[in-house]
Amino acid sequence: MSLPFYHHLHILGLVCVFIGFGALLSQESSRTAMKWHGIGLLISLVSGFGMLAKMGISNAMPTWAWIKIALWLVLGFLPVLARRRLLKPGLVVLLAAIIGVGMGCLGYMKPVL
Repeated sequence: MSLPFYHHLHILGLVCVFIGFGALLSQESSRTAMKWHGIGLLISLVSGFGMLAKMGISNAMPTWAWIKIALWLVLGFLPVLARRRLLKPGLVVLLAAIIGVGMGCLGYMKPVL
């Protein structure tokens, strides 16, 4: 598969993740939100590693990739904080948007850290 295919798949996964965050704000069941969120996380993880492999980054991952993995884990844990009422759902969505922008900047600029 080509690099643009993985890139489009990665964006699709992230759209699904944020659909899940948006569903957290609705009055419906949070199970639907968690399904969208989980499917999106899986798609973005697989396509992200596919992109790294296509770019020839397989032996030693750069620091920006490790930071994106750490932020991916935080993004995965945020709905748990909302479901347990430790954070308000609106705050969770705001944090997710900020993290998403940070991850996008890291992926686009690929800074040498």
